[in-house]
Parts: sequence; C-alpha cells; structure tokens
Amino acid sequence: MSAPACVPAWGHTWVDLPVLRLPMPEAELIPCADRCFQIPIVINAPEDPVQRAVHRWFLGHHGAFLVWKFLSDSLDRLIREPDSQLVRLTALGYDAYSVMLAYSGSCSREVYEDVIRPMMVTFDPAFSGRWARDYEPLPGLLRRARTALGPAAAAPLSSASKANLVAHKEVMRRLVPGGPSLLRESGRTSAPTTEAERARFDEFFLVSRECVCVSRYQAHRTAILSAIGHDLAKHPLSPEYGETLRTFATRL
Repeated sequence: MSAPACVPAWGHTWVDLPVLRLPMPEAELIPCADRCFQIPIVINAPEDPVQRAVHRWFLGHHGAFLVWKFLSDSLDRLIREPDSQLVRLTALGYDAYSVMLAYSGSCSREVYEDVIRPMMVTFDPAFSGRWARDYEPLPGLLRRARTALGPAAAAPLSSASKANLVAHKEVMRRLVPGGPSLLRESGRTSAPTTEAERARFDEFFLVSRECVCVSRYQAHRTAILSAIGHDLAKHPLSPEYGETLRTFATRL
C-alpha cells in the first residue's frame, strides 16, 4: 500500500506524486511515537524526458516546501538562541534550497514555455511564487537572525543566502529570459497576496494543510530527498548537488 496520490490531468501530462501533507507555517508538528507512520511513500521518476521535467518541477517544489519549513524553524531558533553549529546547518539549508531551485527548473526553455508555464496559466493566469505561504516569512527571519548574530557569526548564513538568490535568478534568466512573470502580465503585482492565492499555490503543488505528526512528516521528507537524490544520480545536473542533499539529509 502506498501513500495517497493526487493525479490531476493538466495539459497533456500527468503528475503522479503523493500529496505533501504539511501544517500551516505557524503550526507545530504533532509529537508521536517513533515510526508510528508505517505506510511506504513511493516516488518514481518517469523515463519520458518531458514527463520527467514536469515531475521535477513538482517534486523540486515539494523539496522546497520542506526546506522552507526547516529554514523558518532554524532562523527562528537563531534569533532566540545564537549558535554557530546551527548557523552552519541553516546555511546548508540555503544550499539545499539552491539545489531544489536548480532541480525543479532543470527543464529546457522549450519545455517550460510549451508545457509547464501553460499548466500554471491554466490553473491561474496570475500564478506566482509570491503566493508561497511558507516562504513569505523567510526574508524577515533572515534579516533578524543576521542582526542577532552579528556580521562575523552570520557570515556563512549570509554567503549561502546570497548564493541562493543568485541560483534563483539564474533559473529565472534561463527559463524566462527578459519576459514578464505571470503575475506581472496579469496586472496584479500591486495587490497584496490573499489567503485564497496562498491556498491556490498549495493546491497546484499538491500540498494539503492539515495536522501532521512528526513521524509522517519525517517519512515524507526522507522519501522526497531520497527520490531527488536518486534522480540526480541517474540524470546528473551538477556533481555537488547530490552531495549537498546527502549532507543536508544526514544532519537533519
């Protein structure tokens, strides 16, 4: 028996991934008995190149959701309890997020324009990463953590977060060179993000907001990181990506 899958038909392709069940950003995971969640979570990458590109777009975003949660929790702790070891681990989290960006956006420009972007347009003409509720608090938390730590202690965190911005811009430059975002094209850039838009972002990326126990969360996190690692081993992008994810996974 495998975890429930949400398999909507969008465009001419299928997205076959287990629903990622997450609490709201401000909510805690539910304590539970060790390994109380025993249902296997199976994630397999398609062999067809276009289907694999779409699979990576969604699975990479699932990885990003998990990294966002990790970064939010870690930055919040650093604000309250500055710690050099946690600084290094949080910096590694930003490196892992950079891998998720490269992985999810590893498709060709043609596949993005012909398949992935139309999927988002069909779902919502103004679809935007600004609607990611888990990412929203991160810039503010990062600023507060760097202030609490001071420039010297925060140096690894500052370096990794800046590299992450470069990684994000590189994906955008490659997939949407000089082109406007869907949000800009819609003329809704000045409007604040609504709760309905945050819910739409979750829905598109197969994320369900609910009470989740620690065991279930960890099992799905392990499955996602493992699946991305296996895919990168079979279809490499950059040699250091796999090592970054392995190191991140072992230190969680």
